[in-house]
Amino acid sequence: MRRIAAVVLIALGVFCLALAPMMRMWMASSLMKTPLDYYSQTVNVGEVDYFNIEEVEFVEGAAVEAHATIRADVASSTDDTVVWDQFTWITDTDRDFGISSSSRRAGHDRVTGEAVDCCDAMIDEESVVQAGQLWKFPFMTEQRDYDFFETTVEEVVPMRFDGVEEIQGVETYRFVQTVEPTVVGERTIPRSVAGLEGEGDVTGDETFSITRTYWIEPVSGTPVNVVEDQHRAVVVDGEEVLVLLSGELAFNQASIDKKIEDTEQARAVLPLLRTTLPIGLGVLGLGLIAVAVVLLTTGRRGVDTGLRSANVG
Repeated sequence: MRRIAAVVLIALGVFCLALAPMMRMWMASSLMKTPLDYYSQTVNVGEVDYFNIEEVEFVEGAAVEAHATIRADVASSTDDTVVWDQFTWITDTDRDFGISSSSRRAGHDRVTGEAVDCCDAMIDEESVVQAGQLWKFPFMTEQRDYDFFETTVEEVVPMRFDGVEEIQGVETYRFVQTVEPTVVGERTIPRSVAGLEGEGDVTGDETFSITRTYWIEPVSGTPVNVVEDQHRAVVVDGEEVLVLLSGELAFNQASIDKKIEDTEQARAVLPLLRTTLPIGLGVLGLGLIAVAVVLLTTGRRGVDTGLRSANVG
């Protein structure tokens, strides 16, 4: 009877030991992928100064909303790559004036979030090859710097790890990306608007700078808050003559709440499948095998004792 029980325990122990790495490597990995039908809407709010090109006036302290919609292109996506289309528009809510808009398309790895060169990637309808992290960070984000693609200067700019911070009870990793003033184009404006003497127009460099802060929920790699402090201006002969847009925008509370809600499943399930259950199964498997060994050993000793008693008799 002991032998049968020991064999059963050994079988169960081996099963647990085999299941432990499978749960971590297969079951968890199958869930660590960005959904192919991903859809997101976020709103950044704040006060900015900007130049109203229609009214030809400079507006200070305007209440602004930046709406961003991301929709996955299911038909263009694959098991490994998801393609996202993004449209963003910035509005002066007090004046109901559209300040600017932009669009973007790119494919990225469903696990790492890194750019994949495919699928007619573009920014504002112009073909642009993108690299590094695009929108999100990898599942199981690490406390280190990441290369992150900046869409205005159209190049990779590092996201520096800046610390750990809780947002509404959820642990996040804070990353900061800094783009120093960079020439991104030319802008022709009236000399009078630029505050310059004379008549007619003047052409200057359009410069852009930004400090962008991301708070990343590390299990899912999802940004749960984003703050962007940007400055865009026209520079003539090395002197800034006109501010086009300047100010700080951050996720509104509804956007933060939705992002945290979106991470709940990943935070609950992935650590369980990657760590808790595999360790538990490993310990249980070793324990069952140890009990089986004890049963076999004590059973063998009992048999040997009985044989010796019989021989003596």
